[in-house]
Amino acid sequence: MDNPKHDLMQIGDLADRAGVTTRAIRYYEELGIVEPQERTAGGFRLYSQAQLRSLQIVQSLKALGFDLEHIRGFFNLKHCNELGGGLARALVDHLGEQERQIDARIREYTLMKERNQKAIEVLNGCLCCEVKVFERDCHHCEVYREHEDVPDLIECVIYQS
Repeated sequence: MDNPKHDLMQIGDLADRAGVTTRAIRYYEELGIVEPQERTAGGFRLYSQAQLRSLQIVQSLKALGFDLEHIRGFFNLKHCNELGGGLARALVDHLGEQERQIDARIREYTLMKERNQKAIEVLNGCLCCEVKVFERDCHHCEVYREHEDVPDLIECVIYQS
């Protein structure tokens, strides 16, 4: 028969298996995300497969873009609801908020991509420029003047203070 005590691991072993640092585990413990299964008489933290799985979940959620505050909120939802339906509603609310944040990021990245495309369009006209970098006056160049809106990225490079 398996002895659960033999399945326990110290923080360094847990960190190795989870692919995180011991410092991260202690920080997650401070946040209430991961708690040791038990402590030895000498005060060493001992962790089980359940804590390893929790750390794997944390890493997975971080990779999806969730910040630690949201992750902590997810882990704590089970303590705030008596019924499964309440837990499901709370999780739907959290995920709905995350979706709104993702949509906002998508809008920001779309604008960034559009600015980059505009910059590439402008700069493609500059590829044949043979004026020395510190002798040029791009604001008077035909290529520059063809474009109503020159992205800030280009402006910061050609701006002469």
